[in-house]
Amino acid sequence: MPSFIPKLKFFLANDALIHFFKNRYWSTDELTFARSFCQIHNSPNIWNLKLRLLCEENNDMIVAAVLADSSSEILSFLIDRYRRNLSFIQISHKLHVHKNGLQRWRDKVLSDIVSLIEYKLPIADIFSHNKVEALIFSLERTISFYEQYGKGDHSFLTQLKRKLSDFQDLLFTLKQFSLSPSDKLAYRIIRNKILNPNLSLEELEEICHCSHTAISHYVKDFQLQYARKFLQ
Repeated sequence: MPSFIPKLKFFLANDALIHFFKNRYWSTDELTFARSFCQIHNSPNIWNLKLRLLCEENNDMIVAAVLADSSSEILSFLIDRYRRNLSFIQISHKLHVHKNGLQRWRDKVLSDIVSLIEYKLPIADIFSHNKVEALIFSLERTISFYEQYGKGDHSFLTQLKRKLSDFQDLLFTLKQFSLSPSDKLAYRIIRNKILNPNLSLEELEEICHCSHTAISHYVKDFQLQYARKFLQ
């Protein structure tokens, strides 16, 4: 486990992964009954149940976004580990990756989930449509939920709304770069990075036909415009 992640957060992220891969989702009839029951019975316990279900649904969206941005090897590892319950040794033999390497993969995925659950966007994920959209949807649902039931103090909701506005601004910028017809070097670099967020600087060099220095400059400059804001 990374030393910068408290154990509780690590376990919560792990539970979110387990829930995503193992949960038996409710049928339409079950959901209809549950919603009707919750509307009729309004108590602190029912509100806590609703909040728990909301958090689980939001976490599922966040995990799905993390998986969508993962490499095929990491995705295969997570399926083997969390859906098929294979041991690290079994997966190591199957994927030809050392056990320590698999643990590093797991820890990276868990640290990403921890950040997103806390509505923080790691600097490496600034270019990820999937993760930004998951954060926006999760924040919209959470804010709406607290306002509907008159829960959460003013400062708490103000903070959530500020984060939502920031992520919406970032998504708008990502779309602007993605759809821009400009052939300027900065636009070509950022556009390719947005369309392929897992590309390394070396791979971007080959696609954009420019130097490593130029790639690094424009990518880091774009990241730094948003890093302080989204890691708070």
